[in-house]
Amino acid sequence: MYELVQVGEKTYYIECPAKMGLYRINESEVCLIDSGNDKDSGKKALKAIEGQGWKLSMIINTHFHADHIGGNQLLQQRTGCKIYGAGSDLAFIKRPLLEPAFLFGAYPPKELQNKFLMAKECQALELTEEVLPQGLSVISLPGHSDGQFGIRTDDDVVFLADCLMGQETLDKYRISHIFDVGSYLATLEMVKRLSAALFIPSHAAPCEDIVPLAEANIKNTLDIMNDVEALCGGDGLAFDDLMAALFEKYDLAFNLGQYCLNGCTIKTMLAKLHEEGRIIIAEEEMRIRWRRN
Repeated sequence: MYELVQVGEKTYYIECPAKMGLYRINESEVCLIDSGNDKDSGKKALKAIEGQGWKLSMIINTHFHADHIGGNQLLQQRTGCKIYGAGSDLAFIKRPLLEPAFLFGAYPPKELQNKFLMAKECQALELTEEVLPQGLSVISLPGHSDGQFGIRTDDDVVFLADCLMGQETLDKYRISHIFDVGSYLATLEMVKRLSAALFIPSHAAPCEDIVPLAEANIKNTLDIMNDVEALCGGDGLAFDDLMAALFEKYDLAFNLGQYCLNGCTIKTMLAKLHEEGRIIIAEEEMRIRWRRN
């Protein structure tokens, strides 16, 4: 774990729960793509970098989730590196409390203010063409978060962030976190058309052919949406009753964190089903019921 793996002349990744990319800007400086889930991840990444005699000059965060920005603060404090993000995600990178607050819908209880959902604060800047190292290009990958993006290196390696999950993760957790399911599905269709020497998803093994995994993620998402629609038959369901039915159907472990993470995914699916006319919103007896149309 935390082994540095070379996959191109200047391109590497660090094997860990949320893979970090690494690009050698020049003979002495490197750019890290995401920073792991906490300060310990940051320490291990820095050890791998300094073990090669390199200097960490910048971190690019593909999106704001804590398991991708958790090492930011420690790495910035120890190296003085600059940190970059993009779009609406940048605000969350600079103010990590926004992640659990977003999931909860207000200032979050302390149970949600943990390292899995809330990183430490850092100083971050907008990623622009002017600061992007030569040899790197950005690929927009919205859906998992609003501003998520991937990175292509001039070694023809594509870092895909969290636009899809590995089959083992799909089988174990079934519901992955999605902010905008319409954008998520469109992103996966786009990813199927990409070509690269190697694709590196954050939560799946590197591969040369990304199509089967993209199709598995699309199918999983559509299957869940169909299940949501079916469960909302008859008189429909209030949201908590729908969530309980899904947790039971998929035999998922229930806790506040999973309720909030999975709840975000189910809410965007309900919004999409409503947009498509497959679900109606019924306001009855001071309850919101989601009902199959």
